[in-house]
Amino acid sequence: MQMAKKDKPVKSDVAAVIDIGSNELKLKIAQKQKGKLKYLESLTYDLSLGRDTFDTGKISFEKTDKVCGIINNFKIVAASYGITEVKDIKVVATTAVREATNREYVLDQIKIKTEASVKVIDDMEEKLFIYRLMLHLLEEEYKKSALMVYNGSGNVGISLIEDGKISYAQNVKTGSLRISEIFCEVQEYSNEFYTVVDEYLKGFTDILESEIPSDVKHFIASGKEMAVIAELCHCNQEKLITRIPIESFHKLLNDIQTKTIDRISVDYNLSLDKAELILPALIIYNNLIAITNAVEIISVNVFLSDSLLFQTLFPQDSDWHIKEFSKHTVASANAIAEKYCASEEHCRLVEKFAIKIFDKMKKIHGLGSREKMLLQVAAILHDVGKYVNVRNHNGHSWHIVTGTDIVGLSGLENRIVASLCYYHSEANPSMQDEIYRTFRPSERVLLSKLAAILKISDALDRRHKLPDIEVKIENNELVILADTFKNIDLEIWAFKDKTRFFSEVFGIKAIFKKKRT
Repeated sequence: MQMAKKDKPVKSDVAAVIDIGSNELKLKIAQKQKGKLKYLESLTYDLSLGRDTFDTGKISFEKTDKVCGIINNFKIVAASYGITEVKDIKVVATTAVREATNREYVLDQIKIKTEASVKVIDDMEEKLFIYRLMLHLLEEEYKKSALMVYNGSGNVGISLIEDGKISYAQNVKTGSLRISEIFCEVQEYSNEFYTVVDEYLKGFTDILESEIPSDVKHFIASGKEMAVIAELCHCNQEKLITRIPIESFHKLLNDIQTKTIDRISVDYNLSLDKAELILPALIIYNNLIAITNAVEIISVNVFLSDSLLFQTLFPQDSDWHIKEFSKHTVASANAIAEKYCASEEHCRLVEKFAIKIFDKMKKIHGLGSREKMLLQVAAILHDVGKYVNVRNHNGHSWHIVTGTDIVGLSGLENRIVASLCYYHSEANPSMQDEIYRTFRPSERVLLSKLAAILKISDALDRRHKLPDIEVKIENNELVILADTFKNIDLEIWAFKDKTRFFSEVFGIKAIFKKKRT
C-alpha cells in the first residue's frame, strides 16, 4: 500500500472517496482550503479486478473478500479524519465491476461485509466527471483545438475540442490492462508485442482519422500510466499539468518497444505490474498522437476520485460546471445531426418550440435543467434516421443515437434521448413496447413527459412556415398561438393528432391556433 500523508484537518469540511478501479483501489480524503482542494490522505492498494473480468467475465469471491477487507481498512483511515459513517464516504466502481457478469453478487457481498453502497459508474459518466475537471484546469489556449484522451485500465475515452467546446466523443474498449490481457502471451515471450498491438489499434484509429480534423494542434492526456511516462521522460511533475515533448515520448517508445515485461521492469526500475502496462499505454497514446499535429503532450494528472471530491466539497462550483458542460453536449448533438444530414432548419425550429413549451410548463411537468437539456438534444437528433431511410426513420434514429457517444451524457441519458427520437412521430410510449419496458417506472414517466412535448413540437413544423410561436397556460390548457398569414392547416391537423398522448400524460389539453387571420 502506498501512502501520502499530510497534516490533519482543522475544519469539518472534509470529504472521502473510495474508487474501486480495474487495477487498484484508491482512497482520497480532501478538504476545502482557499477555494481549492487540499489533499489530506491518498492511499492505493494494488488489486487487479480487471484481470478477472477481462479474462473470465467474473470477479472471484477471493478478490471480492480482499476488496471488502481493503474498504474496511479505508474506513478506519477515514474515521481518523472525522468521517465516521460509511454513508458519508462516496464509494464508486468502474470498468472491472461494471462489466463483471456476477456484478450484483459482488456488490451484495461488499454491502454485507462493509456496509458500503457502491455506485457503479458507467463508461460515459466516468469520462464526463474527468473531462469536466480537466477542462476546468486547462488554459484557454488548449481549448481552441485539441484531442483529449483518458486512458483507463479497460477503456479509452477520446474527445475533440474545437473553439472551446467538445464536439466529438468516443469510448473504445482498448485500455492498457485490457490490451495486456488480450495479448498476454505475446507480451510475455515475444518482442513482436509492439507490432501486433499497433496493428490491432490501427483498426480503431483509422476510423478516428475520418472523424478528427487533420489540423488538431494539441494532445491532452490523462491516465494512471501518464505519470510513469512523464517520469521516464524526465519531465517535471510538481504541478497537475506536465508538458512532455513528443521527441522524448518517441525516444522512450523506441527504447522500450521490443523489451519483455521482465526487461522493462529491470531497466526502468518499475514493479512488474507497472512494467506490464506501460508499453500498452505508450502504444495507445502513440496511435492517437499520430492523428494530431501536436508537438508536446499536455498531461493532466486528474482522476475520477478528484472530480468526485471537487463535486462534494464545492457543490455550487460543480453545479455551474455541469450547466456549462451542457454546451458541449449540445455542440456534440449538432455535430452528429450535421454528420447525418438532418435538416438544420427543421431541427432548429423543433428545438426552439420544445424549449419554449418546456419552460412555460415548469409548474406542470416538475422537471429541471438536466431534463430540459435531454429534450433539447433529442429535438436536434430526432430526424437523423432519415439518413438511412425516410420510411421508419424514427427506428433508424433510435439505432444511430444508441450507437453514438454523445458528449456529457451518461449511458442512461443516452438511452432516454434515443427513445425520445423513437417516440417523436407515430409511436407512443407504452408497456406493450420493448424499448419502454427497459426503463424503470420513474424513468418511464420522465420519458413520457419529454416525448409528449417533443411530439407536439415536431408537429408544429411541417414546411417551416412558423418562425416562432407564443405559448400560454390558460384555463388549465396549453395554448400555442401562431402569428402568421400562411395556411397552416397541415400543422393544425398534425398537432391535433399528437395532442392525444400529451393529454394522457399531463391531464391538460393542448390547443394550437392562429393569432390572427
